[in-house]
Amino acid sequence: MNEVNARGQTLEEFLAAYDETQYRRPSNTVDMILMTISGGSLKILLVKRKDHPFIHDWALPGGFINFDEDMETAVQRELAEETNITDHTYFKQLYTFGNADRDPRTRIITTAYLSMTPEENIRNTAAGDDAEETGWFTISKITVHTGDEGRESVIRMDLPEKNIHMIYDVTDSVRSNYVETRSVLNPDSNARLACDHIKAINMAMDQLQHRAASTGILFNMLPEEFTLRQAQTVYEAIIGRTTDTGNFRRDIRKMLKATGKKCATGGKAAELFRFNPLYSFLEEKI
Repeated sequence: MNEVNARGQTLEEFLAAYDETQYRRPSNTVDMILMTISGGSLKILLVKRKDHPFIHDWALPGGFINFDEDMETAVQRELAEETNITDHTYFKQLYTFGNADRDPRTRIITTAYLSMTPEENIRNTAAGDDAEETGWFTISKITVHTGDEGRESVIRMDLPEKNIHMIYDVTDSVRSNYVETRSVLNPDSNARLACDHIKAINMAMDQLQHRAASTGILFNMLPEEFTLRQAQTVYEAIIGRTTDTGNFRRDIRKMLKATGKKCATGGKAAELFRFNPLYSFLEEKI
């Protein structure tokens, strides 16, 4: 059906007359909060910028979206160009950051992706494009105070082999029916993050620590087949504390499929499992 608008235009006529220059165009980018588990610790991949703006600051890997490019394609391309990681990486849109003054070059709106990858990709990482170097920082978020007025937390990112430490004091304050989040670089730091990337990292840490198990995203940091002990180790590294083994295994098994295979661990044979991505769509039996 060839419908017309109030001016009597068909879709084809409307598009032919449309003036795409009537609005200034913001630039659009994607940024990846890429994490894994290594040595029992949660790690985040950061790149050191080698050009303005934010020269020599550490940043999330990412970059500009090409005009004819899907956003997910841009995520994969930028990650490959800046870090050489191309395989076995999970992406989920986290949030869009668009403050008008967030970048001095022009109006830049970025969509941040929560990303996870198995430990094996650490050895595949290499700096490229506009990244001076890359680093897998050990990251933690610890709540130091919670009250009716809000929450105070500390986010640490450490790269001990290069003696690099970034510490941010984060305050979540209650404002009527919403929460306002602010962060300050702690003076004990000897490096800093570019732009507003601490906001994305703070949001990603909350998402991970509060929903890593219930959403199944923690399994993207594990090999395809894994033991229950491996799953618990990853979960504990994410939340930053130990958990009751019996309760964890009871809750997590409903999300898994047994492979029928076993592997040797410490002289014992442990059953191997796979994550069942359809678990949340299955009928719940009450």
